[in-house]
Amino acid sequence: MRYPLACALAFAVFFVVSPHVGAGERMRYLEIINRAHDRVTSVWLAPAGSHAYRELLLGEQVRGGGAAATVQIVSDHCLHDVLVEFNGGRRALYPEVDICRHRGLRLRPLPATGRPRPAMEAKRDHMPVASGEQPT
Repeated sequence: MRYPLACALAFAVFFVVSPHVGAGERMRYLEIINRAHDRVTSVWLAPAGSHAYRELLLGEQVRGGGAAATVQIVSDHCLHDVLVEFNGGRRALYPEVDICRHRGLRLRPLPATGRPRPAMEAKRDHMPVASGEQPT
């Protein structure tokens, strides 16, 4: 008799503790891998083109040189714009990241000087471009 009681208790705790997901929304995880030299101080996410950004790291930081952090995303959209801020205030925009198809986002080093260049080549089937500019 203890086994059914333990199962019922575990089931109840799972639904009380787990985040509430609305109708049509799915919970996904995105691993942010910082291959840049600078520390990442904040990461924002918005449905592609919406500019409705929300903070993902919530006070955490990701060291440079290959450190990673996994963030939880609850959304009914697959394509998201990811805005990353590095130590010192520099920013990179990764537009239209497909969180349904990709489980990770590799952050590349930003250009040292001059006009910001894309950190990656933009292709539909690959990871998006980092422009180094904040969306308006």
